[in-house]
Amino acid sequence: MAHLRLAKTGYLHPSGSRTDSPGIRRNVIHRADHTEERSYGSAQTGGFNAADFARRVDAAAGDVTAAVHQWLVETGRIRADAHIIHLEVRTWRPR
Repeated sequence: MAHLRLAKTGYLHPSGSRTDSPGIRRNVIHRADHTEERSYGSAQTGGFNAADFARRVDAAAGDVTAAVHQWLVETGRIRADAHIIHLEVRTWRPR
């Protein structure tokens, strides 16, 4: 799962929109500085394909933020000129 923060104006869909992030709409945090934190790729929505994610990071010369940014642009979630302020990638193995 990727948890990220950027200016509200960088997102293309309103917070909580099913189009933006189906299944994990509850994970939107509004900040006083006009940024929002949102989560993408949860297990509830199928997660990220690990092989695809690895290819994306390789194509971005190892830059995980650039790879996530490109995915968000390609999937119509953020503006191409949006700046990711914070990114946290979480992963785990099911028991």
